[in-house]
Amino acid sequence: MLSLFLSACATVTPPPVVPATAPDAGPALSLVNSLSWTNPLSGKADGARSSWPMESHDGDHEQFPLAQLKQCGSDGSCAWGIMRAERGISHVRSGPDGVQLDLTLEMHVDRRQEVHQGTFNMAMAIPSDVAALRVDRTERRALSLPYGKVEQVELDYGVRFSVCVQRYDAAGKALEVCAIPYI
Repeated sequence: MLSLFLSACATVTPPPVVPATAPDAGPALSLVNSLSWTNPLSGKADGARSSWPMESHDGDHEQFPLAQLKQCGSDGSCAWGIMRAERGISHVRSGPDGVQLDLTLEMHVDRRQEVHQGTFNMAMAIPSDVAALRVDRTERRALSLPYGKVEQVELDYGVRFSVCVQRYDAAGKALEVCAIPYI
């Protein structure tokens, strides 16, 4: 039986969930998104979900946690990889029915990945005697998101990105529900 060694060290500070409102600016907006995949060790859904205030999102990006991926062939042989992914948005324009924005998704899968971002440091590796997955993919899309509607982007190795925008009233109550499950 193949045994994998994995090492990781991370410190994550969760973002605020409820957006602040600007005076006379109308409802506050929040971008809800997730990156999900199947955990190769448990076979269960895995991923990261977050919600960010959209006061000024032009040029904003989010680095997702590193993750293990696995793909097996019909002969039972499997290859493993470490995924590093991030999301960027720009050119955000809101209107009465929804938000238009430009989305950039970057997905890098290889034998070893590292993330160094402020106080957040993480590294993961697949042993050299294990078959490795590799992909470098950048997905760019201009999205028109009606409030509360989830848009999904399918990536390699069963990875899925979901995004939705919801509005909040002055009391901080969500006017729509983004049906993106917590993982």
